[in-house]
Amino acid sequence: MKFLKLDTYEEAIKKIESSVSFELKSEEVPIISSLNRVLAEDIISPIDVPQFPKSQMDGYAVRSEDTFQASENSPVKLKLIEKINAGSKPKYSIKKDTCSYVATGAPVPEGADSVVMIENVQLENNNVLITKGLAPGENVMKIGYDIKKGSQVLTKSTIVTPRIVGLLSGLGIQKVSVYKKPKIAVFSTGNEIIPPWDELIYGKTYDVNSYYISSKLEKLGCETFMLGIAGDSKEEIFSKLKEAKNCDMIILSAGASKGERDFVEDAIKSFGDIIIHGISIKPGKPTLVGHIDNKLIFGLPGHPTSSFTLFNILVLPFVYKMLGQKKNLETRKLISGERIYSTKGRKDFLPVTINGNTINSAFRGSGAISSFLKAEGIAIISETTEYVDKGEELEVMILED
Repeated sequence: MKFLKLDTYEEAIKKIESSVSFELKSEEVPIISSLNRVLAEDIISPIDVPQFPKSQMDGYAVRSEDTFQASENSPVKLKLIEKINAGSKPKYSIKKDTCSYVATGAPVPEGADSVVMIENVQLENNNVLITKGLAPGENVMKIGYDIKKGSQVLTKSTIVTPRIVGLLSGLGIQKVSVYKKPKIAVFSTGNEIIPPWDELIYGKTYDVNSYYISSKLEKLGCETFMLGIAGDSKEEIFSKLKEAKNCDMIILSAGASKGERDFVEDAIKSFGDIIIHGISIKPGKPTLVGHIDNKLIFGLPGHPTSSFTLFNILVLPFVYKMLGQKKNLETRKLISGERIYSTKGRKDFLPVTINGNTINSAFRGSGAISSFLKAEGIAIISETTEYVDKGEELEVMILED
């Protein structure tokens, strides 16, 4: 059976975007549990950092005006009145011709505006001899110098990293609002597909697609539900779709090529709608996209390299939306290191290796596992192009792993 209408890649993206709405829900979690989650709010600092004038080194807190005339030949004598360690509160303020010892990170006492380095002093009983003049503010971190109270330190949709967890703790923030993890169901279809723990008998193939897709989704921060394998029957596929009814998205591979034994479209139509069935791209011509109750269903090709490619160019942008991330795969202009043939009339998405600014095809057949293992990018070749010569420039999507 022929596809009645093939959408272009751009048309397919627009149709999918207009067919569903993404309602992002948030939850509050402890900061230690926020790693790799996406912030659902801007973060405003509740405090000044530092909250007190802080010494940037071990030394002596002084009034800078008391040191202006200091030199090695004519040191200024100041009376030592206190020693202040980090975490301590000063007992005395600094007045004319007095000073306090301060450790690195200790509060600078009231009245002092500078800290003289230990290297520039001499001790004489309870007096300190200053041998170098200081400018106001020297070696002192002022209140709010690092972060001001009320300033925005992080923006909504930021992915939380270990550094951000440290920042949040440093601001005294215990919990943050993050987007809920989208629940995504994944399964493969086909009588020939078996799980990796089964004995490999003639004519059977181990399941690659659901394991790649599920692990990629987990890395991105999704909650993934692997539903196993459905055989080539409408009833088995329908059963898997019902099993995924509480998920926010469904991704399956194989079973969408309009062949005699492909039942995915019929199963989806039983309780949903088809948005797209057939895209003018290579690979992925038979790709199917539907929706059930505002939840997207992606039916990807069964061959591993094709499924890998379609996941990255078609599914991934919508996963990012569900995660609350404002991003897409980075694209760069790179140079072809060889002549690459394409199928005129369809936009070609070719897995490639990248060496500096040069790309070479990583494609070894749609069914090859090594193709997507070696791929570092996906080159985009126009539907009007029969071949790309060595040295020509191509736009390349850069893969993240």
